[in-house]
Amino acid sequence: MRTTSACLMLVVSALLACKKEGPPQQQQAAAEPPPPPAAPPAPEEKLADFKGTYVSNWGKAKCTQVKRNVNCLYAGKSGSMDCKVVGEKDLDCDWEEPGASGKAKLAKKDDGKISGTWGNGSSATNGGSWVFKPVAE
Repeated sequence: MRTTSACLMLVVSALLACKKEGPPQQQQAAAEPPPPPAAPPAPEEKLADFKGTYVSNWGKAKCTQVKRNVNCLYAGKSGSMDCKVVGEKDLDCDWEEPGASGKAKLAKKDDGKISGTWGNGSSATNGGSWVFKPVAE
């Protein structure tokens, strides 16, 4: 029994002398790279403001604007004008009155006026100049 006890003590001593290693430590998962920065917001379009009340060659005009679409109604000839903003300050327009229609090329000036030319049919110039002067509403 002495031999068995001595063997048992030897085994226990050996076990105690050895450090029991735990499971290998898991390496931390590589940190995920930060997400790319959010794209900057799209720059807002710089468009001239065409909406308002004006006095033109053909009487009082009222213009409204939604983004690049401008619509003007002018009472002097019961006419209307539908325009597209080109660039920042220019308008390409189609106008219509009872019995007549045509085109216009206009631009917003720094003094607030809208001016350019109008024409009959497919011309935007054969009618002459067209000026819209802003008035207080």
